[in-house]
Amino acid sequence: METMRSKGASSSTQRLFDTLLRDSVTQTFGEVLGRIAGQALLDAVRAQTSLEIEGLSRRPDLLDKALEAHLGSAARVLERRMLRTLTAKTATGIALSENERSDFASVVEKIRKQFLKRKQAGNQPQILE
Repeated sequence: METMRSKGASSSTQRLFDTLLRDSVTQTFGEVLGRIAGQALLDAVRAQTSLEIEGLSRRPDLLDKALEAHLGSAARVLERRMLRTLTAKTATGIALSENERSDFASVVEKIRKQFLKRKQAGNQPQILE
């Protein structure tokens, strides 16, 4: 699933989201697995996907597949935690259901769109009546 860049969103806003996603991934890996194991998993994901962590924001589906290959069903726990962290960092307020098995890449894209929409609306000039 190739993510689409929103029309009208500035490249700096896109880069900000990419940074927030990258930080959410590395933070979650470190918090859940510890610094050494988190780095080892990140290295394994890089090796499997041939993408650096910065590139994973454009292909969250590859991150999903790599985590599932290395962690099996436990990948869902890590992904849910990453999504919660990303939601908090972007202040998008997207609710994540504990029971619902959602597609990681589609939720990342949903958060991205909400974040870009909010940022774009915040950059619009205010009209005084």
